[in-house]
Amino acid sequence: ELSFSTVKQEYVVQNQQGGSGGTITAGYDFKANKEI
Repeated sequence: ELSFSTVKQEYVVQNQQGGSGGTITAGYDFKANKEI
């Protein structure tokens, strides 16, 4: 049995100049069995 029901991760993509190229968010809801 899992002790959590959702997981979410955010990371910042770098552009070629080393600056921010935007933030990407990925997550999954295990109880609902779908991406968030």
